[in-house]
Formats: sequence, C-alpha cells, structure tokens
Amino acid sequence: MIESKITHFALDGLGSGEELKPQESANTPWQWFHVKYTDKKAVQWIKQRAELSEQAKVTLLNHETRPRAVINEQEVLICLRGINHNEDEQPEDMVSIRLWLGDGLIVSSSDAGSRSVNFIREQLKQQAGPKNGEELLLMLLDRLAYSTDDFVDKIDEKIDQAEDQVDDSSLSEFNPQMNDLRRQIAHIRRYLLPQREAIDQLYRIKSPRLSEGFYERIYLHVDKFIQLVENLDLMRERALMLQEHFMANISHEQNSRLYLLAIVSAIFLPLTFLSGLFGMNVAGMPGLQNPWAFSFVVIFSAILTVGLLIWFKKSRWF
Repeated sequence: MIESKITHFALDGLGSGEELKPQESANTPWQWFHVKYTDKKAVQWIKQRAELSEQAKVTLLNHETRPRAVINEQEVLICLRGINHNEDEQPEDMVSIRLWLGDGLIVSSSDAGSRSVNFIREQLKQQAGPKNGEELLLMLLDRLAYSTDDFVDKIDEKIDQAEDQVDDSSLSEFNPQMNDLRRQIAHIRRYLLPQREAIDQLYRIKSPRLSEGFYERIYLHVDKFIQLVENLDLMRERALMLQEHFMANISHEQNSRLYLLAIVSAIFLPLTFLSGLFGMNVAGMPGLQNPWAFSFVVIFSAILTVGLLIWFKKSRWF
C-alpha cells in the first residue's frame, strides 16, 4: 500500500469530498490534507502552513510518536496507531497516524499506507464520508477500532485452537506458536494503552473546536478501546497459562518416563549383580559341576523379579 506524498480533499459539508491538487484552493467548509511525513516536499509543505502551531508541526513530522492528545481552544491534535496491513510488514508493527484539527482545516500525516485513511477517502468519493473535521476524526477512530478488533479476534481464535490442541502438540510447534502470539499481543498492547488514554482525553477535555454531539459519540470509542485492552490482557493471561499447562504436560511426561526407567533399573540391578557374580571365571564357583545350576539361577532370577514387582506394587511405586 503506497502512500501518496500529499493528498487534498475539499469537504462540502454534506458527506462528499472532491480530490484536488495540494496547491489548489476550494471554497468549501472544510479541507483535508494528508501527507507522508518522510517526504521532503511534504515536510516543507507542513513547515510553511501558518495555521499550524509549532507543536503541531513537530508532532506531524516526528518519526517516532506514541499515542497522545493535545486539546486547547485553538487546535485538537492527536497521535494514533492502526494495524499495519502493508505488504511485507508485520500487522503488530502499527502504523502511526497523526491528525490536527483547526478552523476549517484538517491535516493528517503518516509514513506507511493506512486502510483507515483510504476508507475515508473512498467514502468521500461515494458521498458517504464525514461532513466536517470532528466527523472525520470519529470515522478514523471507528475504522482504527474496527481494524484492531478484527486482528485481536484473529489472535483470540488462534489461542482457542491452541487450547484445543495443547495435549496433542509437539514442543517444536507449540512453543514458537505461543511465543509469536504473546509477542503480537505485547506489541499491540504497547500502543493501545496510551491510545485509550489519548481518546479518553478527547472525551474529558472540552474544546470549542468540538461539538456536544462529538463528546456523546466519542464516549463509545473510549469504551471500545477499553474493551480491546481488556481483551488483550485476558489473551495474554490465557497464552501464558497455556504455555504453563503445556510445559507441565511435558514435564509430567518426562517424569513418567524417568520413573519407568528407575523401576526397570531397580529390577535389573540385582539381576545384573547375580549375572556378574556367577560370570566370574574363578575356582570354587558353586554349581559348575551341576547340570541344573543354570536352571536354578534362571528360576531364582524370575522369582526375584516377581518378588520385586509385588513389592513395588504394594509400595505404590506404580
């Protein structure tokens, strides 16, 4: 998914948007610019926008950001993360999306392509998009939550499958699989925790840039991201418990085998002693002249073995 350097949409306030060149102006209530912050032309474009505060410029162009929100009377600035659907990328390496909301102007930035941003573009072209800046922000949050929820559900399904197969899996397959799932959970949770707090800030801190209707709707997104974090916490515990259960099974199996070997060794130890004793080639060995001597030794060994087995059974060794 290749991200364009600068895209420009003029929002007519009715859910439709016309894609324009970056330098074109439009007599519409809202304009939305999305830039690729690693591109030099896009960097210059952002630096030259007088509407943006210095904090907004730094945040929109920063290569490493954690989810957070800045809300005041002049602007709304939020950094978010979304599932990475780009080719040859790991989904848990979440795409950073930053959005600034001002007076009739929306500026967002990312490096890699984002399905959520592309979805909003398509909705605008189909006259079903956001009517203003706060609706665009809400739609972006909704798509990010949907994408994250879908990926979290897939992890949950994999854990369910692992639970069903835990008793039949091999060590070489099960442990790498669970380690990979735990790594994915940790990566996503790392960003969703501060993202939940950033969205909660949007709800708690009032701004004249946002309407009362926005605060009524943003609460649903706060609740959704709280649920996502709780689901990740639960899956992390389930994955850890599965690994512990699997390793307990492996340990029990190994102990059972060692126990069996110990019993076999206990049986053969006296037999080995007898065979070694009667195998010495020295004068005076009893039974050398008796044709029944070997039979006596075999019978005695059999009786000894049966006796040991009975004693082990009574002692509850097996």
